[in-house]
Parts: sequence; C-alpha cells; structure tokens
Amino acid sequence: MGAIQSFLAADLLPHPPHQHRSYEPVEAYCRMLETLIQKRYQEALTYCTPATSQPCRRIYRNWHPDDQQRKEKQLEHIQSRFLLSYPAEKYNLVRDDDHSPVVNPFFNLSGLFFCATGSPMDSELDPTGAGAGGPVATSPYGKTRFQVEFGQLQRVLFPNFKLYFADHYRVVGDWYIQLIVVPSWNAKLEEQCVQQGMIELDIQNNPFFYRADDGQYWVSNSPKLWMELFIGCDTIPTTDLGEVVESRLHEKVRKTRNRLSEQEERERHARVIENVARDLVKLAEGLRQGLGPMDPELVDLTYGLSMSRTQLGVMQAGPQTVGPAEHEPKEISREE
Repeated sequence: MGAIQSFLAADLLPHPPHQHRSYEPVEAYCRMLETLIQKRYQEALTYCTPATSQPCRRIYRNWHPDDQQRKEKQLEHIQSRFLLSYPAEKYNLVRDDDHSPVVNPFFNLSGLFFCATGSPMDSELDPTGAGAGGPVATSPYGKTRFQVEFGQLQRVLFPNFKLYFADHYRVVGDWYIQLIVVPSWNAKLEEQCVQQGMIELDIQNNPFFYRADDGQYWVSNSPKLWMELFIGCDTIPTTDLGEVVESRLHEKVRKTRNRLSEQEERERHARVIENVARDLVKLAEGLRQGLGPMDPELVDLTYGLSMSRTQLGVMQAGPQTVGPAEHEPKEISREE
C-alpha cells in the first residue's frame, strides 16, 4: 500500500468515542486525490517537455454497432441524433495509488470522452479522408466515428468554459492525459473539479491543449501520447454538428457494456435530469440579473422547458384519476 493510500486508510478507520473529527471521509479522499493529481501533473509536464504541438483538426469518439452506451441515439419523432452521457467506467491500471478523479467511490462525472490526438503532420492521406493531423485511422472502440472541430462544438455548446488537468497514466507503451472541459453553465461539474483538487489550466497557455490567438486549437504531439478531453455535456447533438464517418477497427478491441438493465437506464436519465435541474436554478438567477438577451427565443425555450416538465410529470403520474362525477350514474330528468 502506497503512502497516500495508507494516509487515507488510517483516516477512514473508526475513531475512538468523543474524538473530534474535522472532516468527513469524502474530504479525506479529496485531499488524497489532490496530492495524486499534483504529482501526476508534474509528471505530465515532464513528459511533454520540450513542449511540441500540432493543430487539432477534429476531436472524435467511436463506437461498435451493438454498443448501447456509446452509440449515437435518435429521437424518431423529430429525426434528431445525439450522443448521451453515461456513468463512466473505471479501467484498472497498473500503477501505485490507482485512483481516478473521473470515477471513484465518491464521484462519477457526467460527460463524454473525446480523443484530441491526431495523426502525425507528415502522414499521408488515409482511407477516412482525415489526412495529416486529422483523427487517427483506427480506433479500438469501433468503426463508426463522430468527429467535429472542437472550436465549432465550443462555440455552439459552451462559448465560455474552463479547462482542468485531471489525470496522467500509462497503458502498455502509450501515455494518456485526461483534461476536463467545464462549460460555464455546468456548476456541478466545476464544483466537483475544484473539490477534488484538479488543476485549472490557462486555455491559451499550457503544453497539453490550448487555443492560439487566431482561434485554432493545438494539441500536444509528444511521442506515444493520447490526449483525452472529457466534455461536460450530458448530450451532444450530432445532426447539425460535425459528421459521422467510418474508420478502421484497431487490432486491440475495447468494448463497453452492450446492454443496460432497465434500472441502469433509469439511473442514466435521472442523472441527466438532476444535472439539468441544478443548472436551471443558476440560469434562472442569471436571467434575473440581466444576463443574456430578452427575446422571442428565450420565451420559446422557457415554454419548452415548462412543457417538458409537464410531460415528465404526466408520465410518472400513473393511471388517470377519475372524478366522482364520472362514477355516478347520470340522473334522468323526469321531463325526458
């Protein structure tokens, strides 16, 4: 057991009666995790030195056709396609103190992972049409791929955001860095990042993933490094953003769970509703303070939210309640 794990284990042991505790187990875990993140951040800086980078042409994520978690969804009544977040899965890594700030006993962040690493700038055009610097030709997660310019996604879904360093780890011969993209409207995710001691990065000045003065995003191209962006959106529309293309399947195939139980599906959608409800309170306060325009689009959005709330309430209300008047036989008038 590592020194940090020993610290956590000692703190979580039962305390003698009447002994004052200044913090709860979740706070002890966050303190331990903050120390780990600081250590991994320094290791990531060292690995990315000297700092070299290349333009990030697209960010992307893949899925298998039978993968019910990752695959693209569609709302049939309006022909709208989208990606839906799901509880992240923890990969068991061969490292000391294998704790993840994305999924652990106290936190399971809500969002979607994308890869920002592109093919080498000196590579030739591949069958997917990505070309030099574009998404790599293969993926272990499936052949179907959604890819989009990060700048386009950012302008539409989160014009303002923060970027946090979360993790740095190794799998076989490759290294990974995980960054958390936190939209300004996602108050819960920002609180979780801060609580766990993640390191906020300067979006325009860091060696991992940054925006240049001309608006172009750049990503580190250190050897054997994969840059993962965890984007804090519960849903990402794919109908009008980016494109869905076919790529090649990597020889080392990875599959998430193909099926979810009904209860897991309920939990998945409940998380989305909880996140929406929390952020709507913040957005309502911003409206009172004069943030954003007061125009017909706001009226339409407000009406749509109200109707969605009503429809969800009706779905959960159960069978229709029948009033007493509908049970009682109609009294026949003597004049009839």
